[in-house]
Amino acid sequence: MPAPEGVELGFPEDGGCFGCSPSNGVGLRLRFRREGHRVRSRYRIADCFHGAPGVAHGGIVATILDEISCAAAVFVGDRFVVTGELAVRYERPVPVETPLEVEAEIVGRMHPRYAEIAACIRGGDTVLARSTGKFFYQERRAQP
Repeated sequence: MPAPEGVELGFPEDGGCFGCSPSNGVGLRLRFRREGHRVRSRYRIADCFHGAPGVAHGGIVATILDEISCAAAVFVGDRFVVTGELAVRYERPVPVETPLEVEAEIVGRMHPRYAEIAACIRGGDTVLARSTGKFFYQERRAQP
């Protein structure tokens, strides 16, 4: 069963994940909310994660897209997943210390072993980065 809409969501197990665990002191600590068939997050990338001055490191941007994609699988698709493939398109520099909107949705469930998920990061109405990926199902079911 999908997670409830409009409430802050975190993964049910706190394994110290760099992207989403509240107990990882050096991590991103992303939180999520389900809105219909999408999962969203508001996030501000800390300056310590910059590449060029004022611009988020591309690896951090990819990590955020990966995390929101996995959250879509869990909170919309009710399945735990691992990333099998992630293609990132950097449209514009992603600024640090700026409010960003992040979202993901499941765009394909035709394969029995994985879901296809698309995600993006926006600054206002501008898409800054986007991704598509294949996220392979795990045996356990999500129970947020």
